[in-house]
Amino acid sequence: MVKIIILLVCIALGLALGPQLAGNKGYVLIAFDNYTIEMSVTSAIFLSFICFCVLLLSLWLARWLWLSFSRSGAWWGHRRKQKANTHTQQGMLAMMRGDYQNAEKLVSKAANLSDAPALNYLTAAEAAQEQGQDKKRDKYLEQATRITNNDAAVLVTQARLQLKQQNYSAALSSIEQLPHENLKQDAVKRMLLTILPELGLWQRYIDLLPLALKVGLIDNAHYQVELSSAYKNLFLELANSQGSDAVAKHWNGMPRKQKKQMTIAAAACRALISSGDNAAAYQLLGDLINRHLDSELLDVAAELHLNDPHPLLQQLSSLRRKHPENAVLMRLIGQLHLQQQQWPEAKELFEQSMKLAPSAECYQGLAEVHRQLDEPEQAIHYYRQALAI
Repeated sequence: MVKIIILLVCIALGLALGPQLAGNKGYVLIAFDNYTIEMSVTSAIFLSFICFCVLLLSLWLARWLWLSFSRSGAWWGHRRKQKANTHTQQGMLAMMRGDYQNAEKLVSKAANLSDAPALNYLTAAEAAQEQGQDKKRDKYLEQATRITNNDAAVLVTQARLQLKQQNYSAALSSIEQLPHENLKQDAVKRMLLTILPELGLWQRYIDLLPLALKVGLIDNAHYQVELSSAYKNLFLELANSQGSDAVAKHWNGMPRKQKKQMTIAAAACRALISSGDNAAAYQLLGDLINRHLDSELLDVAAELHLNDPHPLLQQLSSLRRKHPENAVLMRLIGQLHLQQQQWPEAKELFEQSMKLAPSAECYQGLAEVHRQLDEPEQAIHYYRQALAI
């Protein structure tokens, strides 16, 4: 607008001054080196005006060319970006269909111009792994990591892919690099539920199980089974690596709520037995049986190898008077009499237990009693009964 105003002012001045200068044209001399240019003042003004107009036209043309190139470049850039987004969408759909080769090709090709290049590389990494191309998978993961600087999404995806390959150590390493707040995510906990028992990290698994139960990743029945199994493995590991003292120490430091679960208590006793410390096992077991006459604890008591079984026999006999209908308790007392070679007492208890609840163990006990009493036909009969159950 300013340029137009200047042009109009120049035209107005020309119209006003032109007639006055027509009779007095004046004289202009321009000398440069050996060259001279002569003209009237009117011609000089007119030439200046023409040069000014040419300058304005040149500026306008330059501006038009610049804008044209800019718009053309922006159009091409927009088109390439739109094409990259289309390839990304097609690659994601191919991934959903299980067309991993095409998915990898599309998303990796579009990664440089994608709005979320890390997402492209992560998808390409998963597609490469599905094709068994581990080197390409690692390359894509490295590119995603470089872009995001170890973003949580990259580490979680990496851990998930490593877990899929059953590379549990590497998967755990990836998870441990996550920020603390990301470790609280359900997806991470779900992976840890698989990784920790596979690596034998039982204490960490035990600590994780209540959190998984709280957020609904496992139900209560599954929680109880897994907790008992984890403690069983933990106690055995302690018994084998550090001995019975380590098992007893860990038991004493456990929460009271977990000590009341008889499957866990039975696991601790069995670990003590496996370490060869039957006395410590009996000390723990004897106290538990007095408070909880649990069938699993009684089964553990049958596994004890005591130098002097009389204290246990007396304790169980006392419990029998309080629980005269407990078939498992009778069978256990019969087995202890059998170990003491007290054949009539053992036979009587096995027969009473059989009346309450027939079991293979009772048949085997009766078969052994009759074998010791030199009654082979009856022994064979009870052995066959035991095998039939």
